[in-house]
Amino acid sequence: MATYYGRKYKMLEWRHRVKELILSIRIALKSKELGKPEPGKQVFVAMVDGEAFHGGMCDRFKGIISLYAYCKYHGIPFRIRYTYPFRLEDYLEPAIYDWTLKPGEYTDNPLYSRILYMRGEHLATRLLKLKARRQVHYYSNRDCLAHINEAWAAAGVNSGGYGWGELFGELFKPGTVLRGRIEAAKRNMGTDYDAAVFRFQNLLGDFREYHYKSITDQGEAEELICKCLDAIRSLKSEHGNRPLLVTSDSVTFLKRVSQIEGVHIIPGTIVHIDGDKNAVVENAYEIYLKSFLDFYMLSGARQIYRIGTSYMYPSEFPLYAAKLHDIPFKHIII
Repeated sequence: MATYYGRKYKMLEWRHRVKELILSIRIALKSKELGKPEPGKQVFVAMVDGEAFHGGMCDRFKGIISLYAYCKYHGIPFRIRYTYPFRLEDYLEPAIYDWTLKPGEYTDNPLYSRILYMRGEHLATRLLKLKARRQVHYYSNRDCLAHINEAWAAAGVNSGGYGWGELFGELFKPGTVLRGRIEAAKRNMGTDYDAAVFRFQNLLGDFREYHYKSITDQGEAEELICKCLDAIRSLKSEHGNRPLLVTSDSVTFLKRVSQIEGVHIIPGTIVHIDGDKNAVVENAYEIYLKSFLDFYMLSGARQIYRIGTSYMYPSEFPLYAAKLHDIPFKHIII
């Protein structure tokens, strides 16, 4: 750990400085937004534009919330430019704080803006040391909130710090369509329910994600499914008649688990949000909507269980859904 946060971490930061230079040139060369921002428009912008690897939905919100906390402490206007692979405004609306870019605020001109690329940087060091007079475009997929809170607590400011769910709630509320789907799901299932999440990646051969391979032996795949179904039955026996919401990246598993009495699923398919840029996603609006619906429905549960074998991916998607309203979260290895 000490080595990682020492020499190797410094090397990562220097690689990112080079990346920032390359990105700024590449973006400026093709941009049509090179004008000088209006006076007094020195804003910090959380960037999700497809110009870099952003990660999944949860990773993107980690970066967004971290920058918002930094801006809130400093009193800096905060904005979000989220255009890949959809406009965030198509699903979420500003809640208390308006993060939408206004006319004349944004520029890609390196004379008036600079890129801060912090993908994979778990520490907030470069952000906390930042001295920028230009507009800042922030690329990050890590949660630096604890480091930011600690820095300000050490300075005698807000010793309690900001909560992740608190900041998320200030920024976002479901848009009209998403809000309607949430209400419909709760009418069907009720509001007193538990939730369980299974992340198979491509193990069952039905979720394309990067280089992950599927289980080729059908007997082995069936054994994995049965282990997970048994875990659900065990949960049901513990919690009696309380409804159980199950979400997963595997349609194959969801079809099987939906046959268990008292288990509810949210129909539909999902794709990885930062997958192949050249891939054509059919019915894209509905597919991406399901990810937001899953997230909000998980956040409304009494408690969330992340369940999987030792070789299944421990997704942080349910962990951050739990953070939204500070509900209990438990990881179960089967």
